[in-house]
Amino acid sequence: MDVIYRYDPFAPIVARQIPDADAAISELVQGNDRFKSIVDRMQQHTLGESTGEPMILPMSPMTWGLPLFPGAVPTQAPFAAVLGCSDARVPTEAVFDQTFNNLFVLRIAGNVLGSECLGSLHYALRNLKESLKLVVVLGHAKCGAVTAAVDTNLSPDAYANIACTFPLRSLVDQIQIAVRGATHALETYLGSPITDKAAFRSTLVAVTSYVNAAVSALELQRELDLYDKEGPRVVFGVYEFESLRVQSSPEFRPEEPRLRSAPRNAKELADYAFEVVTEVMSLDNRDLESGSLMASQS
Repeated sequence: MDVIYRYDPFAPIVARQIPDADAAISELVQGNDRFKSIVDRMQQHTLGESTGEPMILPMSPMTWGLPLFPGAVPTQAPFAAVLGCSDARVPTEAVFDQTFNNLFVLRIAGNVLGSECLGSLHYALRNLKESLKLVVVLGHAKCGAVTAAVDTNLSPDAYANIACTFPLRSLVDQIQIAVRGATHALETYLGSPITDKAAFRSTLVAVTSYVNAAVSALELQRELDLYDKEGPRVVFGVYEFESLRVQSSPEFRPEEPRLRSAPRNAKELADYAFEVVTEVMSLDNRDLESGSLMASQS
C-alpha cells in the first residue's frame, strides 16, 4: 500500500476557513474521520483485503501551516485549543488529522484542569483570540489516570501508595469527582447489590472516562465565562481505541454530536453520567457473557 503526499506548486492556494465554533467542530470531526479512514485502509492491506490503489493526500505549505519560503516564521493562529491526556497512544494532532498551527495543545495525565493548564489557556485567549474558535477536552478509553482514581476509590488502602507523592495525588484527587458521579449513576441504574466486583470495576472505568471529560469541560467553561463571556465554546469527547473515533457517547450514533457542548450545571452533568451508564450497560448486555455485571440486576 502506498500513501502519497502530493504537492502541486501550480495549484491555487486556498487559505484555511474556520469562521466559528461550528466550523471548528466540523473540521475536527472530519479530520478524525480521515484518520480512521487511513488506519482502516492500512489494516485492510495488512489483512490482505486492500484493493492495491494508492492513497493520495494533497498538501501545500499554507494548508499545512508551514512557511512558504526559507527562514519565514508563520504567525501562530490555531483554530482550537485542546486539553488532552498525556497518554502516548493518543497524539492529539494525529487523532484529528491536523497539522502545524491548527491546534493549541495542552496534555496532562487524566486531562484534568490545573492552574498551569488554565494559565496556558488564558494566554491563548488573550493572544490568539482572533483565530481561536473552540476549546476541546479530549479524554480517552482505558485511561491509566482514570483507572488509578477508580482503584483508590474502590480500595482505599491502595491510596497509601499515592498519598505520599503530592503531584500524583493531586491528579488522582481531581478525577475523584468524576469517579463519584459515575459510581452514583451506576448504582442508581443497577438498583441492587453488586455481585461481580471485577465487572463493576471495568464498567466504572469505562463510564468515568466519559464523565471525567465532561467534568473538565464543565469546570473549564465556568472558568472561561469568568474571563470572557464572549469566549470560545467548550466541547468534549472521548477517543475510543477500538473504533478510532472521538465521540461523546459510548454507543456511536451518526446523528449524535461527536463533540458535545460542556454541561452547564451539576444536574446536566448527572444526567449525562446516567446516559453514559445506560449506554455502557446496553453494550455490555449485547457483548458480555452471562456472568457479566448485568447478572447482578434484579
